[in-house]
Amino acid sequence: MEKMKRLTIDLPQKMVAFVSDLLLGLRAGAVTEELENSTGTLIHAYFEKETDIRDIITTIKQFCILLDENPEALRFTSQYITKADWEGWKSYLKPVQASRRIVIRPPWEIQCQAVEGTKTVEINPGNAFGTGHHETTKICVGYLDQIIEKFPGCSVLDVGCGSGILAICSIKLGAEISLCVDIDFKAAREAISNSVRNAVSDKIKVCCGSADCTQKKFDVVVSNTSKDILISVKNILRQRTLPHGNLILSGIQVDEKHKVAEAYRNSGYDIVSETIDGQWAGLLFKLGESK
Repeated sequence: MEKMKRLTIDLPQKMVAFVSDLLLGLRAGAVTEELENSTGTLIHAYFEKETDIRDIITTIKQFCILLDENPEALRFTSQYITKADWEGWKSYLKPVQASRRIVIRPPWEIQCQAVEGTKTVEINPGNAFGTGHHETTKICVGYLDQIIEKFPGCSVLDVGCGSGILAICSIKLGAEISLCVDIDFKAAREAISNSVRNAVSDKIKVCCGSADCTQKKFDVVVSNTSKDILISVKNILRQRTLPHGNLILSGIQVDEKHKVAEAYRNSGYDIVSETIDGQWAGLLFKLGESK
């Protein structure tokens, strides 16, 4: 019977979001959380059987040091499991109300029906970030909901698209067309698959590469990545934003949002609003005619 590896980490609640994101970046097929008590949480990460778990643990400990956390406070256990056991993680991934008009569900939650006024987006959690449960994804979907309700038929560019969730939500909300770009081939493949799954592939184009793969400008540009990446691509995002267009940024830790905001103000954007959800922040900007 086919085997996989499961790494379980017992860690403080305040570190859950950071370590979960890291595990996804380390190619975990899925990451689930299990509340253990008032101060601690168990994270379960699932990997292919050939994965060297020792390397994963070393990387996590080094990451903790960068966060000024004590790596010895974490407890790690790993084991082989059957693929049938691995399927059990699905029970943890439930539909989520990502914004006023968007509900996101995994494919196996077939009983989930959208209530009046909402749209259902089906996302298969594969090798790309974006199931709708992370705070930064919900921040971005919330901004998209607000903007597209005011400007239906707009165009959207998603830079670092992951599973394609933001582009798919955009079309469901009323955008006319969306372009997804991601330098990760697996992410681009997931975005294509999920756009077909949601019957919006005729309005979504996917490019494996950077935002340089197009010269077009868009009404809305969104990027849910990280502080360092967002700052490094500020000029190219400006070149892809129409005058008076909106820019949505997330993947930013709360204590770093001022650095991103300053970088984009210096690049010609006016900040419209910010949203905080837990340890994560999202920023909404507008580009002026003369910028």
